[in-house]
Amino acid sequence: MKIKKAIYLFLALLLPVCVFLFLRGFGKNEFFVKPLYVDDYPPTLEGCNPYGKKPYVLPDSILKKYSNNEDSLTVIFFGMLEGEAANQFRRVQEEMQDQGVSTVAIKDTVSNSPIMRCVFFLQHPVDVVLFDTRGTIRGNYAASDRDEIDRLLTEITIIQKQY
Repeated sequence: MKIKKAIYLFLALLLPVCVFLFLRGFGKNEFFVKPLYVDDYPPTLEGCNPYGKKPYVLPDSILKKYSNNEDSLTVIFFGMLEGEAANQFRRVQEEMQDQGVSTVAIKDTVSNSPIMRCVFFLQHPVDVVLFDTRGTIRGNYAASDRDEIDRLLTEITIIQKQY
């Protein structure tokens, strides 16, 4: 009876080890941040012209104005940066300064400026946008929400591993 229990115990301990070794050898962890507005049209907001072709890319004038050609990604914070939003902006600047990510603050007093609504398709409370050098919008975030900024930093890391 003891031999039978020992065999069952051995098999019970061997199974997780085999699964771990199999996944370690053949498994592959990959994460992907899907660009926005590639397969679907951007939302047509009030006062904005509808955008007709897919995939949506930012106009060249926006890319030249806000994107640094040396950096692969650009993060833009809109609005008056006060309180938690200002803290999160500084945090993103500090963590991404050596990572090839530009951070820009557009201190616009109007919470729904035309560039924010019609070019980046942001609606309150979302006031942060991430885009790449090709003009593809990679994500939208709320600056006052720490979890959203954590997601932004994580997605930047994932995107940079793909380039």
